[in-house]
Amino acid sequence: MSFDLRALKIYIDGSCRKNPGGSGGYAARLEYPLDWDRPDKPLEDQGYFETTNNRMEIEPCIFAHEWILGSGIDLGINHFQIVTDSKYVYESYNRSIGWSKNGWRNFHGRPVENVDQWKELLRLRRKIGFRVRVEMKLIEGKSTPITKTVDREAKAASLMPSRADRGFRAGKVGRSKNNNRKAAKMFPAAGGDILIRVYQTNAVRRDEQKIRFQTYSQDKNDFFDKYFAYADAPIGNVLHRQHVYLVRMNDVPQYPRIEEILVAI
Repeated sequence: MSFDLRALKIYIDGSCRKNPGGSGGYAARLEYPLDWDRPDKPLEDQGYFETTNNRMEIEPCIFAHEWILGSGIDLGINHFQIVTDSKYVYESYNRSIGWSKNGWRNFHGRPVENVDQWKELLRLRRKIGFRVRVEMKLIEGKSTPITKTVDREAKAASLMPSRADRGFRAGKVGRSKNNNRKAAKMFPAAGGDILIRVYQTNAVRRDEQKIRFQTYSQDKNDFFDKYFAYADAPIGNVLHRQHVYLVRMNDVPQYPRIEEILVAI
């Protein structure tokens, strides 16, 4: 990753103690251009009562753009670099322009999550326009003293929540069973019927929900591997946590959907 030594850099990081739905926080720290010979300084930190990892990674990016508009431009600098260790934020930063033109769905048609934040970020980017150059940079987390510091500050903020994340939708929140601590992966839909145990549902649009579930493993004689798929609201509304269902899937691996509940067990 290349840094412009003359650019003003804003390092950002987010944290969520129990994702999703736990308290979270973010922090932002400023690094001046090298020839200014000034020490870096904290810009902001905030804690939230209920949120997600991804929302706490986007929120400081929004703050950084607000700061550039409110204070940064007046410093006479024409190049700002916002530095994140979140691959999600880094890759989605420019993809969000295409999402906004596609009804907030991605290339495969899947509904985009955290739309409220991406809309706000795009609004700020348009407001900045060509007045200054703003660039996103991806860095490995905790790889430098300043990234270690901003990581600690984000985690500390998550321990002292004071705000409500009004864009967070709790849904039917639950936890998977057994010792599988891995994050849910997108289900490789190929048609057919599967047996699932639901542990979370979240509304991603007014008419669509994201369903997290475990599939049955013959080898382990238990529900184990964790996946997610989508469903229309009428189906999602009747999928209850920790209940088992035989469902019929579509055959689109990049946009897996539960098309029908065959049996509730």
